[in-house]
Amino acid sequence: MPTAILWFRQDLRLADNPALCEAAAANDRLIPLYLYYAEEGVPWALGSASRWWLHHSLNALDETLKDFGSRLILRRGPSLDTFLTKNLPMFLKPRVCNSG
Repeated sequence: MPTAILWFRQDLRLADNPALCEAAAANDRLIPLYLYYAEEGVPWALGSASRWWLHHSLNALDETLKDFGSRLILRRGPSLDTFLTKNLPMFLKPRVCNSG
């Protein structure tokens, strides 16, 4: 049973998501993941409005995933370190499906 981690970054939508479509077509099981590390990815700190939006967007994404029998896995820390060490399945081969 092929399994893929679907790493959500800036594109938190399920509808019309190219990475989701590709991962779903090539795998039997998807593990939805969001990694948060404030010092990574943007040249400035997130303001309170951006953090509010992110919080509610992640909650909405998790609720939608629940409708499909899944859950969003949230982890905090530098992406590579977190991806490799924080309770994520080590049997998966990383593959980039979406640069956004």
